[in-house]
Amino acid sequence: MKNILLLFFGLIYNMLPAQEINHRIAAEGKSLYNIVVDKDADSTTFFAANELQDYLYRITGAAVKITNKPDKRLKSFFVGSEWFTLKSQFGKLKSLSSDGFCIFSESGNFYLAGNNSTGNVYAVYALLQDYAGCFWFGNGEQYIPVNTTFSLPEISHFTQPDFAFRHPHFPDKENPEFYLPARTQLMDDWGMFVHTFHKLMPPDVYFDKNPEYYSLVNGKRIRDGQLCLSNQSVIDLLSENLSKEMAAKPECKYWSVSQNDCINYCECDHCQALYDKFGSISGAYVSMANQIARQFPHKHISTLAYQFTRSAPTAIVPDSNVNIMFCSIECNRSQPLETDLRSRDFVKDMKDWAALTQNIFMWDYVVQFKTYTCPFPNFEVLPKNIQFFHKHGVPMMFQQGSGGSWSDFSEYKQALIARLLWDVNLDEPTFRQTFFNASYGAAAPIMLEYFSRIQHEMEVRAHERGLDIYGYPIMYSDWFLKPALMHEYKVLMDNAEALVAGDPISLTRVLRQRCSFDFAFLDIALNLNDPVLSFYRTTNGVKEINPEMAVLLDRFVENCEKTGILSIDENGYSPAQYRAQALNIAAMAIKPNKAAGKSITSLTTYSPLYNVGGEKALTDGLFGGQHFRLNWLGYQGNDMELLIDFGSIEKFSKVEANFFLDLVSWIFLPLEIIIEVSEDGQTFAQVYCEKIPEPVRNFGQKPVHFSFDFQETNARYLKMTAISHKTCPDWHRGANQPAWIFIDELVVE
Repeated sequence: MKNILLLFFGLIYNMLPAQEINHRIAAEGKSLYNIVVDKDADSTTFFAANELQDYLYRITGAAVKITNKPDKRLKSFFVGSEWFTLKSQFGKLKSLSSDGFCIFSESGNFYLAGNNSTGNVYAVYALLQDYAGCFWFGNGEQYIPVNTTFSLPEISHFTQPDFAFRHPHFPDKENPEFYLPARTQLMDDWGMFVHTFHKLMPPDVYFDKNPEYYSLVNGKRIRDGQLCLSNQSVIDLLSENLSKEMAAKPECKYWSVSQNDCINYCECDHCQALYDKFGSISGAYVSMANQIARQFPHKHISTLAYQFTRSAPTAIVPDSNVNIMFCSIECNRSQPLETDLRSRDFVKDMKDWAALTQNIFMWDYVVQFKTYTCPFPNFEVLPKNIQFFHKHGVPMMFQQGSGGSWSDFSEYKQALIARLLWDVNLDEPTFRQTFFNASYGAAAPIMLEYFSRIQHEMEVRAHERGLDIYGYPIMYSDWFLKPALMHEYKVLMDNAEALVAGDPISLTRVLRQRCSFDFAFLDIALNLNDPVLSFYRTTNGVKEINPEMAVLLDRFVENCEKTGILSIDENGYSPAQYRAQALNIAAMAIKPNKAAGKSITSLTTYSPLYNVGGEKALTDGLFGGQHFRLNWLGYQGNDMELLIDFGSIEKFSKVEANFFLDLVSWIFLPLEIIIEVSEDGQTFAQVYCEKIPEPVRNFGQKPVHFSFDFQETNARYLKMTAISHKTCPDWHRGANQPAWIFIDELVVE
């Protein structure tokens, strides 16, 4: 009978669900574990042990001792593979790639090891993140949960990255407090990095004596273009100068020999013959890289598949040590590349390059350059695009974020991308929930709602609308940033802020993210002037700045300063500069304008390429924004000559106008402004003339305000002439091509 009962209870026990075994790390403030490191371990492995010791103390309050041998009275965290007890475990680890690592438990002990000492660090941080709930957000911010009864389950985790090289290019790209826990990598193996033709063959050194080294464009050799790659002397000189650069950095493995950041490829007959021979312009660049790579067999020579070289050649194959840097700059970000019909050509190019080589460095763009502080809800496409690149065997991933500047949800974006580059099948919704809880505290549910809502509103029209990496809030004001939606988002942001008012750490993070929303709210109000969302109000028939907008503008700048946001775009345009521009626009907008509603005729032909309503755009109350496509009237290759007919004699003494400057887009300020007046429209007298000094030559873009004061005059007609360059000057990459001037809002006082 006893045996029958034992058998019965044994059967019942076996039918019960297995109980998970948990190992207490500390009890009553005392550690139940120590950390074991080989006494001859390198400094990186000791760093891993010290980090584990530090964070276990911060989690449990118990001091964990580091030793070089186990203590029989305690269980151990063994750091490094030399402590493995089973050959099978060692073999399993060695079967992983060089960055692979493992965490596993045996008899209550935990083993943390990589295939190299950096892998030991990865294993420690993975334990702290995935099992203890720690987060490293970047910007020096962390989340460390306090748990005096912290326990670990049985673990058997062997892992390797899906990409050999992983670099999210965000503010914390070089911060070890981010990139080590995130398992991403620095760019320190690159001796020279992209757009290097001008660095290796500077025109200031070679052009005057050897113009034949440089691109022939429209029948003329130009300084600010590419190189003539059919000229063997160019290949020889590139190799010679590259050799000197390598001598200064012998430790670097990758060297970019690549086109400048413009088009202007050489059109000479010999280069054209190369393009024809190889089936693509890119073939000439691969041929150049192959020739140089053969001189440096122990280095990788990288060249760009970018813009005019994006399509793969058909009659040449990159050498094994030629790295192809393949770029997605033109692509839409509202839908995944593989399923977006607008990205068909890109997908074909990806497949074509993958058929030629596996030595591909993927340069993907995941941020909005012109307005970092604008909502950019591309999160649904990130996992799918990264999976697409992985499927086609890309080993190296460079995710172009906002560089050293903060951008919309950049803490989450850089963390998400880092995890996806390790594991393309990451469960993003679960990771998002955990990240937001750690980051925003009590405000997490509201911040998740905002995140999900704006993503959903984008996806509703994603099939017909595109997310542009050069976008602005106003471009989305009839989409996911509709004025009515902006008011709904504002309620969410207000609620989130209120929930963490007493939690300064979470409040800072909410306010930082709020800066993105507030910028969009302000910019749409300023540039759209919609009744639902306007920067202005009318009181007793007088147009004035809405005081709530003025307060919000000040608060936006204050919160940017408080949370470390220094720039709102890739060119360093500061929040304070944006406020100054906004107030300048608003001041012009509320002034009584004697030109408003009057007949304005352009006596020279404006361009139809950017339809803003012709001359009416100059007094419609909608001011040109940060991009020349937004409310700016453009003239290509022509002077701008405008005639205003007031209908009767008017008294005035001042004209104000904004012109746009964007040298990289061939947009110049006028050379000279001339203002003339007339009573009959036939005979004109000049009342003002000013030569405009040449601006600093840079790649920034901005509206530039001008105010022209002259002696008070009475006239029916006012003629304003802006003298244009007409063609780009010799120093410019568009030399001899039609130059632009853009004007918007014209105010006469």
